[in-house]
Parts: sequence; structure tokens; C-alpha cells
Amino acid sequence: MKKFFLILVPVFALLIVCLIMVANFVLERASRKALEYLAAEGTARGVNVEFARFEKVGLSGLSTVSWKDFVMVTDAPKYISIAPGKLVLSMGEINLDLAGILQGVAAITASDIGIRVQPRPNSPESSDAQMEGFDQGQLTVELPLNLTDKGNSAASIGEISKKALQFLQEGKSQVPFNFRAKGTFKIGGAVVGADILTKEGGGYYFLVISPDDLRKIAAILKVELTEQEIRLTSLHPLLASSILKITNYARMQSEVAYAKDATVPEDAYRHVLWSFLLTKEFGPEFAKQMTDAHEIGAVKFNTEADHRMDYNNNQVGRNYAEAGYAADAILQMVRTDPHVIRFAQP
Repeated sequence: MKKFFLILVPVFALLIVCLIMVANFVLERASRKALEYLAAEGTARGVNVEFARFEKVGLSGLSTVSWKDFVMVTDAPKYISIAPGKLVLSMGEINLDLAGILQGVAAITASDIGIRVQPRPNSPESSDAQMEGFDQGQLTVELPLNLTDKGNSAASIGEISKKALQFLQEGKSQVPFNFRAKGTFKIGGAVVGADILTKEGGGYYFLVISPDDLRKIAAILKVELTEQEIRLTSLHPLLASSILKITNYARMQSEVAYAKDATVPEDAYRHVLWSFLLTKEFGPEFAKQMTDAHEIGAVKFNTEADHRMDYNNNQVGRNYAEAGYAADAILQMVRTDPHVIRFAQP
């Protein structure tokens, strides 16, 4: 009997190895098909998936499917930037709990997540692209599946890809998820960091950048941000780097121009240039939201005349951007254009 068990053990071990190899082969084929479906579904939804791949897939234990070193490159969605660019998403490991699927829930965890927004090639920010983005990301999500009948099973599993694409499109999802990551930005020669977190509101889940970290970054850059600006910027974590760079750049350019020539209307130039650059990068609607937020609860005391001047000059900046003027022409136009209010009038 002992000899029989000694023979039976390696037979069972070999059988298990064979089953795992077959399962891994099936998972490999199914995963490749899923990536093809993801690309096709993305195209149908206006999300161009340039490529998506993983290095390895297989069973981890007997109840978990693991994908290693997943990378996907898509066109950057419109809520990130109106300018063409690429969104690069990487995940060190993705795990799917098979036991959860049997209970009608796709329990997914992912680790070592990185997100990069690659600017267009000629963008002034392109040199910083490699060091900026989100790192050390951790994700957990439980997506309900309808597996009550065979007809709905495949469609229900396909919802995972659709929900992921919806999040890429809109930056929000009705599916509860928890995400944490570290954001790194290079602004004005300083490398600054911020926590990226999940927030729920209005029935949606979305990413935010820590308001406290934004306040610290503003202090480092010596940029004055109102609480309304901080709130608006925090709701757009993938835009935060560009918003802060533009704000910092407009401040520095106006200070330098005034230092060279004291007749330069520094405040007017800063507002026009700031609004102009925000419009060029994000469009007039978002630029107006951001510049209006600066006027609400201003850090420094402003008179009604100050506010009228700033609102006017912000509008002028948007007009310049929509008219297609070059950035290096803005200073001269601020000095000569009668539509610009150069000094507050009581």
C-alpha cells in the first residue's frame, strides 16, 4: 500500500501540473482576445488604444488569476487636455479572484500602478514627462456580475472592459473603487509630490489630488491659490501639474517683465497671460472656471475695481487665445490694446 501511494503522489502532481499548464494556456488565449476586444470597444467609444499588452498570465494558487507587467497606451482623453498627447498606464500586477466570480462579483486588485501623460512632442513640458505622473498606485474594485444564465455571462464579464473605458473617457465611474498613488511633478525647477486619492460624490467615484498637498506646493512655488482654486485643481489630478506650471509661469514672466521695465502693468500682464495660456491648454470654458475661482475668496484684499479689472483681463486673455495670437506677442498687446484695463479704476 505504501508503494502504491508513493507511485500515486507523483501521478497526481503531474496531473495538477498538466491542468495548470492547460489552464494557463487557455488564460493566455482568452486574455489576448480580451485585449483585442478592449481595443475594438475603445475605438467604438472614441478612445484610441494604441497598444495594450502584458508579459505573463496564469493561475496564482488555485483561486486567483494574475497578469504581470500590464501596459496600455491610449490617446489622452479630453478631460485631461485638449491638446493631443498619450496616456501611458502600467500595472505591475493585476489579480482577479475566481471565487468571487462564482459569487457574482469580479474582485480585482492591482499594484505598482503608474500613470503618465506624455505631452505632444513640441510641448514645453515634454522634457519633464519622464519624471512626472503617478506611481506606487494601489487599486481595489468589486464589479457586480450577472452570471445567473449563460446568455448574460459573457456580456457581463465584458462589462469589465466597458467600465474601464468609461473611466478613461470621463474620469469617473459609478462602480465603487479605492485607489491611492503618489503624484510627482516638476514645476519651476522644484520637484513636488502629492497624494492621489479616491473620492465619492453625486453617485460617482473619481480621483482627486490632496488639497493639503496643493497648499504645500503653492507655498513652495510662492503662488497664491484661493480655496476655490485648490478645490477645482484637486478635482483634476491629471491636470494639476499643467495648471500649476501655467500659474507659476505667468507669475514669473510678469515679475521679470516688471523688473526690467517698471512701466509694465504687472498685474494686468499676469492675468492676461495666465488666462491666455490656460485657454490654449484647456479651452475657454475651463480657463474661465479657473480664473473665476481665483477671484472668489481672493487671498489678498481686492476692491470691486480690482475684481472688475481682473475679470476683464481674464476675458481678454481668452480672446487672444481663441484669436490665435502667439504668446510672445501678449506683453506688447497688454501695453497697447485699449480692451486691457492696465490699472484699476475706482
